[in-house]
Amino acid sequence: LERARKPSLTPPPLKPLFKEARRKMHGVKRADYEAVSKAEREAKLKKIVHYTKLTKIVLKAHRESVRSEKMFQLVGSLIEINPDFYSLWNYRKVLVENLIKETGEAEEKKAAICAGELKLAERALRKNPKSYYAWHHRVWTITFGTTDLKTEVALCTKYLAMDSRNFHCWNYRRYCVVLGKIPLEDELEFSSRKIDDNFSNYSAWHHRSFLIPQLIDFAETKDLAKLVEDEFELLKQAFFTDPSDQSAWLYHRWLLAQVVGLGINSGEESKQTSSTEPKKCIIADKSEQIAIIKREMEMAEELVAVEPDCKWAMLTIALLIHGLRERGVVADGSKERVRDIFGELISLDPMRRQYYLDMKAKVSEKNDV
Repeated sequence: LERARKPSLTPPPLKPLFKEARRKMHGVKRADYEAVSKAEREAKLKKIVHYTKLTKIVLKAHRESVRSEKMFQLVGSLIEINPDFYSLWNYRKVLVENLIKETGEAEEKKAAICAGELKLAERALRKNPKSYYAWHHRVWTITFGTTDLKTEVALCTKYLAMDSRNFHCWNYRRYCVVLGKIPLEDELEFSSRKIDDNFSNYSAWHHRSFLIPQLIDFAETKDLAKLVEDEFELLKQAFFTDPSDQSAWLYHRWLLAQVVGLGINSGEESKQTSSTEPKKCIIADKSEQIAIIKREMEMAEELVAVEPDCKWAMLTIALLIHGLRERGVVADGSKERVRDIFGELISLDPMRRQYYLDMKAKVSEKNDV
């Protein structure tokens, strides 16, 4: 057997210790730390020690498959203290499933258990509104089928009033809409309200890309035409309000792909590689597609006349010229116009030079620009 090494009496080098201390104190001002009294720091340390002790007990119980009311209560308390400890949520699910199994066919008891889980997740979200684990637990809970999903959508509305860009809440809302068969028109109106509050709300625009394809499947021809026109009009308002905001421009590009197939190669519509790619073009008639592309190009040209440095409008013009050429419409000087646009974009935004070169290559490859 090797002899046990004697502990070194030489103190560790100070430089690495200082580096570690600076790393741990990153973003914490010395004044903020010193403002906390010694008594407060000691009290906090005691809480941390106590929390650590309890988590060890709970994790040990989880490994030993303990299914008791005491553990159920203890896990809930610890989750409220720290909602981002995923092992606690996993153990909680096991305990809940065990309780539901014990209730048998008693639907009222099952509903009461699920209601309790939703309240626990709500308390956790008050501590961290963007806790992945709390939102996932909420999704898991409503799958038992005892929850009023309209109430859940209303709760999401309240959360999004506090933080309109909480993508966890938007994702959960979409899940509830599908599961609860909430009217899609109501959701489209809700999305419009959030966009009216802030045109830069990317989550609200993305929500529309979830709703529009489903509305298309059930809309009549006249309703479909109005839906498309309303979307383009909403986008126009957003562009002229804040031309530099990318949220509306990205949605505009997506909408053009849905409506006229812009950016989608012919013959490839059936090969969906992404949920954002259209199953089919809304407008199939070639002449109607050309009319829409020309109209949108006029809008972008009008905006560039007012905002000559608007990168998104210039890029959109280049893509629309590409769309017209694909449909056999070649205007005089279009080749030079596209070349000049990408030259100007690289000059205005040199950090994205390679992106513009890639986009130019895609357009040039297909249109001999």
